[in-house]
Parts: sequence; structure tokens; C-alpha cells
Amino acid sequence: MFPFDLEDEEIEIEERKEPKDWEIDFKTGKLTGRVVTGFDAIKQWVQIVLSIDRYTFTQYTWDYGNDLSSLIGKNYDEGYATSEARRMIEDALSVNEDILGIEDFECSFENDKLTATFTLNTTYGRGEISV
Repeated sequence: MFPFDLEDEEIEIEERKEPKDWEIDFKTGKLTGRVVTGFDAIKQWVQIVLSIDRYTFTQYTWDYGNDLSSLIGKNYDEGYATSEARRMIEDALSVNEDILGIEDFECSFENDKLTATFTLNTTYGRGEISV
């Protein structure tokens, strides 16, 4: 029997679970002992993904992390660097099915530091992210 022969009632729909993770205090780098769920868990996932270089650590798949470090040391125009940073961040976040996209992307440069601020749209809500 082929799947297209099934009636609508016979098709099982996999129910997705709300994301849940142990909370990390990013200032100390330690676990707090609390559990975060929903949007807060996704926000924490984003913070971690945007702080890890892709292809560097063997415990992560090649889909996990970002390519922002490739912008370091290049004398790119600020407009180009901003557009590349947005593209790289969107690419890094695209592996999470709960993330619908980003909006209101702003990028600032202070000395050798790039700071990106954007609105994160997820299936569990939306909120500001600054990395």
C-alpha cells in the first residue's frame, strides 16, 4: 500500500514538543539549575549557536554554529559586512524548525566588535536578540 492511498484519518501527525533546556547564565557560563521552555529555550539556543564557529568543534554537526568569524580581518565595506552578517545569521538559525525568521536587523561596529540586534520570530512568540 502506498502512502497516497491512505485516508486522512489514517495519517498520523507527529506532534511536536515544546522546546525545553537547562538555563545557562551567560555571564558566568554556568547552569542555573532552572529549566527554560518555549521562547526562552529557543532564545538560549540562538545565543549558543551564534557564539560557536561552524566546523570547529567535532561534537557539533556541520549544520550547527555560524560563519561570522570569516568576516574577521577583512576590510569589507560596512554595508557589505552588514548584509553578510544578516545572511550568515539567517543561515545559522534556519536549522531550527521553530524559528520562522528575523526582522528589524541592525548591525553596529565598534572597533573590532560587531553587534547584531534583531527581532526573532518563532512558533512560540517573538522577542529581541542582541549578540
